Amino acid sequence: MSDALASKTVAELKSMVVNAEKILAGPNVKQHPAAEAFREAAKAALATRRVGGAVRAPDEALDAALARIKAVAADAAQRFDLSPETAKAAGVTTPHSLLAGNGQPKVGGGVRTKKFRRCPYISYRGPGGIAMLQYAVPHEAEEGFWAGGLTTPGSAESKTGFDTAMAEEEAVAAFLAALAGVAPKRG
Repeated sequence: MSDALASKTVAELKSMVVNAEKILAGPNVKQHPAAEAFREAAKAALATRRVGGAVRAPDEALDAALARIKAVAADAAQRFDLSPETAKAAGVTTPHSLLAGNGQPKVGGGVRTKKFRRCPYISYRGPGGIAMLQYAVPHEAEEGFWAGGLTTPGSAESKTGFDTAMAEEEAVAAFLAALAGVAPKRG
C-alpha cells in the first residue's frame, strides 16, 4: 500500500485519512479493520512529507515592520473615524478596512503580482483617495523599504504598492497626513 500512497499529494492523503475516519465512525464494523489499516498507512505517508510547507527563517526587520504597522493602525483608529459607514456616507462605494479581517496588516497586490516578496500594508479609502502605509521587500533585496502617502483609486500604486523608498518616520508621517485629508478626525 505504501508504494501506491507515495504518488499521492498531501491533499489527497489528508482526504484519505478523513474518509477512513468517516468509515470508522460509521456502523459497518466489517469495514473498520481495513479502514484502520488504510488510515494508519496514509498518516505514515503524511508524516514523511513537509505538510506545513517551508519554514520561514526569522526576519527581524519584517517582524519589526509588522509591529510598527499595527501600532500606527491602532494610533490612526484612535485619531480618525475609519468606519466603512463613514466612508460610504462620504460617497465611497468600496471602502477599505484599515487592517485585514484577522487584525493583521493586509498583503499587498505587489505580492500577488510577484513585484515584491513581502508587502504588508494598511490603507483607508476616503473620498479624496487612498491613504497607504507599506513595508515592501523586493525579491532581490535582503531588506525592505517603507513608503506612505496618498494614491488615486485604480492607479498602479493603489494596486501593487509604492515604488519610492522613504525613511520609516517619513512614511508614517506621509500616511497620517494623507489620512487627515481623507478621513474625519474623532471628536
